[in-house]
Amino acid sequence: MNDLQGQRVLFVCDFGIPFTAADFRGEGVGGTEACVVLLAEAYAARGADVVVANRVGSVATERGVRYMPLNAIPDTAFDAVVLWKHWSPAAAECSGQKIFIWTDVHIPDRASIERCRRWADVSFTLSDFQRMHLAAATGESALVSLGCAPIDTSDYSDGPGRKERLLVYCSAPDRGLFYLKDLFPRIRRQVPDARLAITSDFSLWGGQPAKAAFMRFFEGHEGVDYLGHVSRSELVAWQQRARVMAYPCNFEEGFCLAAAECLAAGTVPVTTKRYALVQTVGDGGVLIPGHPRGWLYRRRFVRACVELLTDDQRRQAYVDRGRARALREFSPAHVLERILEGSRVAPRS
Repeated sequence: MNDLQGQRVLFVCDFGIPFTAADFRGEGVGGTEACVVLLAEAYAARGADVVVANRVGSVATERGVRYMPLNAIPDTAFDAVVLWKHWSPAAAECSGQKIFIWTDVHIPDRASIERCRRWADVSFTLSDFQRMHLAAATGESALVSLGCAPIDTSDYSDGPGRKERLLVYCSAPDRGLFYLKDLFPRIRRQVPDARLAITSDFSLWGGQPAKAAFMRFFEGHEGVDYLGHVSRSELVAWQQRARVMAYPCNFEEGFCLAAAECLAAGTVPVTTKRYALVQTVGDGGVLIPGHPRGWLYRRRFVRACVELLTDDQRRQAYVDRGRARALREFSPAHVLERILEGSRVAPRS
């Protein structure tokens, strides 16, 4: 499909560390950066000429998308300008349809977000939970919840292979990892050969890894592989091996790409029945009401993980539902279509 042939699209990403598609598919990037890469490639696949301006030091072309420094944006007309996450002076004088995509929940700089909303013809959030927060701060006008975010569905298209009695934690460590220090030993008492693989740290966002600090939670615990930051290919491999995504989340998730990827990998999320997780995971996982520090939450969490590790029939029912929806609704092509539809039906009021 080349229906966007001749269209010029600019993504403005004035945040975080420099990135290109090579970084996404190599050492990995944060969630917003992953969304940028995959949507830029989706636009390019439909014929658009796409520029992604971020904090890179030089121009690079990868998979039909040009990555360039923010101060090198060409002084030419664009058909659409997509501003990501927060305000950037680089977007101020750009022509074309103005789209703002907000990927957060917290609003540390309200004036910046309000400026983005005033600038944009239409604003998008990834989830209804994010939309509620943004609407409360800046109003309902021309604000659309996509209800989806892009993952690299091609990484999971071959289907899950042989699953091990393995749980994976693949979100940021400060979003619930602490609780697994007590929960995992309880799981292992009932499933003695169960293992837990922990990936990711803060280096994805340019911070210090803090791996040593979090590893102390698991000193003396058998069956734990604390991997920290792994490459994209390693992450996908761990997701495909695991039966369960163990995520006792205590963070206001705005979407949770990790859960979406695990659904596509046939790895069943067991997580908190709050935030955007309710929408992202849906009936493809087990949603535990309450807070991870509560005794009833912990009992239900352990029970769900044990059942999914030992009852293949029960687990497969979740896999069938979650994987089918993830491959359909979280594909970059589908998310792009939602953006194009929302751009047509949500004029500025």
